[in-house]
Amino acid sequence: MDTQLLLSEVDLVELTATAPPLIAWKLGLVGTEDEVAAFMYHGGPVSPQASAGGSHGEDRRPDKTYWEAVKTEMHLFLCTDDKRYRELWKRIAALEGKSTTAMVSVIAAFLGASIGVPATLIAGFVAVCLYGVAKLGKEAYCRYTDQRGA
Repeated sequence: MDTQLLLSEVDLVELTATAPPLIAWKLGLVGTEDEVAAFMYHGGPVSPQASAGGSHGEDRRPDKTYWEAVKTEMHLFLCTDDKRYRELWKRIAALEGKSTTAMVSVIAAFLGASIGVPATLIAGFVAVCLYGVAKLGKEAYCRYTDQRGA
């Protein structure tokens, strides 16, 4: 499987269910994946969906370093031929025709093992990256992530 085939299998609604702050991008409230991810990490702004809930208590979102690690790994995975991801491409190919949620889970588990965190902690960040590449197209996404230093 390659990036184009992966993208053809991605359902943006399922990605939004995995990472609800993506709605802000869809509605034009934010313009980049970094702005969406900021809603999802510790110290970032409160998501627009959560703003109606009053006091939010302790910020239990993951640290921003997890976002930085995921976007770096996703750039390598989607934009390069790095050998480390061959096994991940095989696992994704085996999911052909399965749900987007299953693909996000497999990618998050693989990346989580690489960076030493549980998949559940980074699945939303993976969904944000996949949404970004689906929205921008592979070439534009890869240029964008290259320019900002993934």
